[in-house]
Amino acid sequence: MGMDVGGSKGGPKSEINVTPLVDVVLVLLIIFMILQPMLQMGYDVQVPPNAPPGAPPPPPQDQIIVSMTANKEIYLNKERVEQAQLPIRLQEVLRNRGNKVIFFSVEDSVNYGDAMKVMDVVRNNGAKNIGIVMDWVNPLEAAAAGN
Repeated sequence: MGMDVGGSKGGPKSEINVTPLVDVVLVLLIIFMILQPMLQMGYDVQVPPNAPPGAPPPPPQDQIIVSMTANKEIYLNKERVEQAQLPIRLQEVLRNRGNKVIFFSVEDSVNYGDAMKVMDVVRNNGAKNIGIVMDWVNPLEAAAAGN
């Protein structure tokens, strides 16, 4: 494409020369293609070794589970405990234990504030770690299955 500025005598023509533009773009593309793998950075991660094949070990039988029902009844494993007696019972149970982990299970319909009050009692009376059980563990069914 061109346009005549002068007359028919062959004056200057105004044309865009795209060859140098294409050369510059290709050079930049090559530079970015070379630099991109070098710019990718990652994090050093220590992955645990593969577990040996076989069945996982059975869970310990001396777990402590504090359960709260929709009726605000509190159970320490299978034993029903009044809320006022819970701190005393927890201190008795945790007194000579090296592993002070308590699992906390609450029915879905329990008020969040009531559940947090019981969890605070558990934490303030000797529990080092509290594991929250996602599925409801009914202590009455566990007692019936154990008998």
